Order: sequence, then structure tokens, then C-alpha cells
Amino acid sequence: MQRYAGKALGFRYPLRKVKIRDGRNRLSLIKEKREMFMAKICPLCRTEAELSDGSPLEEDKTGREFVQCPVCGRYDYSKEWNELEKFNKDHLMSYLVYNGIHKAGDCRYYTTKSKEWCDKWREEFDHGNIDHGRPIHLTPELVENWYPKTIAERVDRILKYIADNAPHMGSFIQYNGTRMYSVLFVELYEDHGKKFSLDGVEDQASFIVNYLLAEGYIRTDVYDGNFRPYTCIALTPKGYSRVEELERSNSKGREVLVAMKFGEDTNCLRAAIKKGIADAGYIPILIDEVQHNDFITPELLSHIRNSKFVVVDLTHQNNGAYFEEGYAMGYGKQVIQLCKADVTLHFDIAQKNTIIWKTENEIPERLKNRILATID
Repeated sequence: MQRYAGKALGFRYPLRKVKIRDGRNRLSLIKEKREMFMAKICPLCRTEAELSDGSPLEEDKTGREFVQCPVCGRYDYSKEWNELEKFNKDHLMSYLVYNGIHKAGDCRYYTTKSKEWCDKWREEFDHGNIDHGRPIHLTPELVENWYPKTIAERVDRILKYIADNAPHMGSFIQYNGTRMYSVLFVELYEDHGKKFSLDGVEDQASFIVNYLLAEGYIRTDVYDGNFRPYTCIALTPKGYSRVEELERSNSKGREVLVAMKFGEDTNCLRAAIKKGIADAGYIPILIDEVQHNDFITPELLSHIRNSKFVVVDLTHQNNGAYFEEGYAMGYGKQVIQLCKADVTLHFDIAQKNTIIWKTENEIPERLKNRILATID
């Protein structure tokens, strides 16, 4: 009978046989939660976390480690290949705090494994094989494209985060240690991310908190001008008004939601659309990389509302893509429509100015030009 472990992660993965030094077989170290994990330190934020040796997915000879951190969420990486050194760790921590996977029962986790590997196991998961969870491909490029480049962008992200995480309107949020620092985009690493240090972090945090106070966006419980990790923060009515303004138009936003069919047969199309959007100076957001499953969720609709505009490819007559286009248009978003030349569009949108393409190679340039001409 097959035995399983990892129930605490919201999905199962089987106990497996591995080789030990004397050549005998034994069950792997993946056991019940109390045996599987040892209390260790998250390699990113240095918070006490649960770590397991090796990938929780399969026998892996690359020295992988699976991390379940209360700050950074769940992620998987190769220690042997020093994969975390490829990232700016400050940027990665903020990305994981804002986009990390913490909820019980959520089967997603970030991994540095290849996009093709993630696609394969997401498809397996969607067809009922939940043993491997639902992996999300994570790259330094993705993190850097997401990371806000200006103070104004950081302020908007912080306000949105507080609004999303406060239990009630006007409630205070309080996070200890590195989680609040990452929310505020404080740098915890020196020497280009090589050395973890807390020197000067309170000065950085105080700078951004004092700015938010001066603008009237937040209020604090007890504050003397010097930020402490235990400082409680809540939005003011002006702060909520700013968040509502961002959700209505996000006129300064750089994110662009892409609605299309996802699968191995559309990887070339996917890459072409992403390149066209990136070449125009925007950040492509693909639903299968951020949502919990293939259903329309509040998370998906939030990405549509927060997008500067939406790009939709209707080549495969995907019902979800039609829905997302309609929702975006109803919310006043501009929609750029693409379709392959030999496909007949639905009569309701056939008259819309559409980028008709014959090969994926022509998409990046044409899409970039359309964005620059109609959006910018």
C-alpha cells in the first residue's frame, strides 16, 4: 500500500525508496510532518522555518531543499547549484512576502526548476495527480520585472498590501522582524546580496514610514519617528482612497494581464507575447503562474483590475479568455486582441482591431508597436 506524507503542505507526496551508502534500500526521509521537518532557519529571511532535505517531489541528485517559511512561504531550490545566489535576495524576499504561498490547503509552491517541468506537473495536478503539488516557475527575471523601481511604485505597493492584509478597514497590521522590512522594501543584504545584515535597516524603514505619515496615508499606534519591527500600521481614509484610485485605473502601473490558452502546445505563443509586452516596457502577468487553479477567482479578477491594459489571444477560442476580455472591458481597461490568421473570431468581437498573426515570430514586434501606439 502506498504511504504518503506532507499533509501539512496541503498536498501529498509519496514515501520513496532511496539508496544509502551500503547499497541497501530504505524508505526516504519523507515521513509524517513531525518527522519530516526539522526546525531550521529560512536561507533568505533567517526566520525559523521548516526545511526538508531534498525535493518533496521526487528523488533529486542536485541537493534540493524544500522550505516552508512563515515569512517567505513555500519554495524549493537547489543548494548544490547555489540557485539563490542568482537572485537579488532583498528583491526575492519582498517578492515572496507579497506573492508568497502561505495558506493551508494551497497546493502551490515556488520552484527554480524549469518552466517545462512545472508545466508538466501542473497539468498532472489538474488531472487529479496531486502527489506533486502545483509548482510555479520562479526566475530572477520574473522577480526583477516585478520589483518596484521608484519610491512612488513602492508606496503604492505598500498601501495595497496593507489594505489587502488588514482584517478590517482601518485595522492595524503588525509583523515582527524581516516580514515588515520586506513589506517596506528595506534592504537586509550587503555586498550585492551576499551578506545578511541588520545594520541600518531601522533607518531605512523609518524613512519610508515617515514619508507615508507625512502624506497622510497611514497612522501608527505609538511612534516616535523611529521605526521598530513591532510598530503597528493602519491606513487612513486618504490611504484607502489612494488604493481605490489604483484599483480603478492603475494609471502608473506596469503590469499587463495575458489571457490565453496555457499548455505545452502554446509555449512559443506564450514566449512571443511576453517578449512583445516586455519590449514595450511592461510586465506580463500570466494567469497560470499566479492563480490557485484554472477557475475564475478573486485573485485573477484583481490582476485584471490592477493591470494597465490586457492582452488576449483568442486563437484557441478559450472561454476563459473571452470572459477575462469582457471583464476587463467592463472595468474600462484597454484590450489588445490577437488571433491566428486561420481562426474565425466570434461575431461579437470580429470587428475589433485585432493583431492577426501567421507565425509566432512576428508577434513580439507587432505587439510592441501596438502597445506603444495605443497605450503610451
